[in-house]
Amino acid sequence: MVRFGKKVLAATLSASMVLAMTACGSGSSSKTTEKAAETTAAAESAKEITAEAKEETAEETAGAVMPKASGEKLVIGTLANWVGLPAWYAYAEGYYEEVGLDVEIVNFGSQGTLVNEAMAADECDIAVSGMASVYALSTGMYKYIGDGCLTISGETLYGRPDDAIYKAGADANGVYGSADALKDAVILGPMNTTAQMNAIAYMQYFGIDANSFTFTNLDYSSALAAFESGQGNLIAVNPTYAAILAADGYVQVSDFTQVSPQDIIDAVYCQNEVAEKRPEDVELFLYCYYKACQDMLNNQDNRVAVAYKWYVDEGLDYKEQDVIDECSLKSYFTLDTVDSGDYLLGSFMNYAAEFLLTNEKVTEDDVTNVKASIDNSFITSIKKWASAE
Repeated sequence: MVRFGKKVLAATLSASMVLAMTACGSGSSSKTTEKAAETTAAAESAKEITAEAKEETAEETAGAVMPKASGEKLVIGTLANWVGLPAWYAYAEGYYEEVGLDVEIVNFGSQGTLVNEAMAADECDIAVSGMASVYALSTGMYKYIGDGCLTISGETLYGRPDDAIYKAGADANGVYGSADALKDAVILGPMNTTAQMNAIAYMQYFGIDANSFTFTNLDYSSALAAFESGQGNLIAVNPTYAAILAADGYVQVSDFTQVSPQDIIDAVYCQNEVAEKRPEDVELFLYCYYKACQDMLNNQDNRVAVAYKWYVDEGLDYKEQDVIDECSLKSYFTLDTVDSGDYLLGSFMNYAAEFLLTNEKVTEDDVTNVKASIDNSFITSIKKWASAE
């Protein structure tokens, strides 16, 4: 399930209010009559407002129609995991073909930095990638056009059960470690990714800044091999490698959700030129992408089937149960929920940029470029014509 914390709270409060109003029926007859009259008046007012809103929506969407594809190939650079799954799901289910899009999907394993490089070389038109996207956006060369996968949990740090860090025990939040135990700690993982961000957030949780510990840059598979050979004190991993570590007897010391107030949200961004010259293709891609997200949330069995086949075809060492477990760790926005409520478009990229600035990993100009890249005009347009379909 997608964690819309404040929305869920608001819904709960509304239900509580209804129950409270029902329970208050034991009061005096006059007060009950007054409250009924007030409620009736409020209901009538709400009906009028709803009717007006519907009229306004109808006026806004009048004439809004699905655009036509340009006919040019649209190359999507992504990762062969939960990050890129909606883009692939839409391809596998024929959604692109239905709207006339000619789409090619290029996978870059689990390395978002390679997606950045491909975009910089103009080899891809659109990227569906992870936290490394913030570095691409900092160049000012791209438009951030959509929010991707929403991490519920699973971005973790693992250690050894006999290490002083784990032996320090867990605090009230379930986070293992202490400032003393973490002195001179070495953490393994891929740089410029959520893994590094997780490592920094974890160390800061214990009052240790980003420049006071060693983060050794290794891709996930190399980091795993190095860690299992005895190198490093901790390893920062995603769910795929966390499952391997747990099976091999290593212990989780922290999850990103325990040490950070911000949800991890993956990115969908495109070349500035593509956004300018082929906006129809961008909209159609996003429409298919969020249609896939909706379908995956509605039909977990098909999500698992499509994901498992794709992962295995891409050479990943996955079991079907791994994909089933992934469903509880990774969720997605839909056309209804993206850029709405507490999740305005690009919120995580803005957070990541500010976080990296605080830790001297990017500059003020980089942050300005990231913020300027966020463009919700495509999502806004799609919502209008999709509702009129």
